[in-house]
Amino acid sequence: MRRSEGDARVLEAERLPPRLADLEEPPARLYLHGELPRGPAVAIVGTRRASELGLQFTRKLAGDLASAGVAVLSGGAEGIDTAAHEGALAVGGVTVVVAPAGFNRPYPPKNAGLFRRVVDAGGAYLSLLPDDVAATRGIFFARNGCLMALAHAVVMAEAPVSGGTSNASKWARDLGRPLFVVPYAPGHWQGAGCIEQIRLGARPVHRAQDILMLLEAAGLRGLPRPAVEPTQLPLPISGMDPVLEALRAGASHADQIAEQTGLSLAAVQQRILTLALSGVLVPGPWGSLKLVTS
Repeated sequence: MRRSEGDARVLEAERLPPRLADLEEPPARLYLHGELPRGPAVAIVGTRRASELGLQFTRKLAGDLASAGVAVLSGGAEGIDTAAHEGALAVGGVTVVVAPAGFNRPYPPKNAGLFRRVVDAGGAYLSLLPDDVAATRGIFFARNGCLMALAHAVVMAEAPVSGGTSNASKWARDLGRPLFVVPYAPGHWQGAGCIEQIRLGARPVHRAQDILMLLEAAGLRGLPRPAVEPTQLPLPISGMDPVLEALRAGASHADQIAEQTGLSLAAVQQRILTLALSGVLVPGPWGSLKLVTS
């Protein structure tokens, strides 16, 4: 195994993940930061323009899967993908970004900090492109194929009828990966793609246990996971609260607060929940946060 530009390991030939052999045309090489998981893995995908309800469900589902020792895979995009990675990190779990761009040219750029935390937490950043190469238009569908091939099961958390997520679901069906979708009410355009996938034979999912039962039936059990540290407990509300101070200084997302304060993402997310329940802040679109009082 040789090194590419930067610190990425180049995976070629027998070093490539064996599950990629299910692809009709597997990639010749991949570029890896961190470590790929050894146990079962579930891909969670969905729209970039996710609803707040979809984001909350995704974080909870990813956290429950990661707590059970299952690696959470996603593509690193805004919306559902980001929520999947954050949900796994929040419980000290393992998550993998299967990316359309090199590590030094992250897509989207705003998730660069998230990708570093994924690797630092024991997960991985896996790309079809070398570290310094940006995403190209044609790379996304190939990335979706790799993401689906690596997964033992796939979850469509929220998606319209057309778009990148529908391409990922087609890969899942073609590769024979069990496809779960979150059911939505008719008329919910962000979940219309999920309704369509149920019509095509996908399984509705309401909780992580639905997926864990399928994995266990296939002989796949999650790996033991370290306990979450006590330092990740919510902080008391006070005038010098570091989370409040970060928000007042301009931070608007949990990952930005974590970077500014040095707190774990889990501590920040638990603190945000406490502040929201206390009426101090309200969640906005795309996972943004807004202070009610300053």
